[in-house]
Amino acid sequence: METRDTIFLVVMVLSSFLLSFEWLRRFTYEPTNPLIILSVMVLIGTLSVMLISINNKLQELEDKMEAKDRTLKINMESTGMKIEEKMNELSSKVDNAVYEFNRRKYH
Repeated sequence: METRDTIFLVVMVLSSFLLSFEWLRRFTYEPTNPLIILSVMVLIGTLSVMLISINNKLQELEDKMEAKDRTLKINMESTGMKIEEKMNELSSKVDNAVYEFNRRKYH
């Protein structure tokens, strides 16, 4: 977990505490119910951790896709080089065959 993620987690939990505390103060009955405040803080904390977990999973997936992309590019380049070599070899064989044919025909 990055430092930025930890800071966001703390900010979300503290803001949920302040929001629920101020919201509960508006009512006349037991305005500072700690159970409600604690449950809101746990809810927001859990939501933050879940979002961070999703972000980490997406980052891992992106890294895997980039690695596969690099592998495919390397494979495509090597395949292209092999095809080019085979084509050059075939072209030289055809040129030699045409030269031999013309040499036999005219000599």
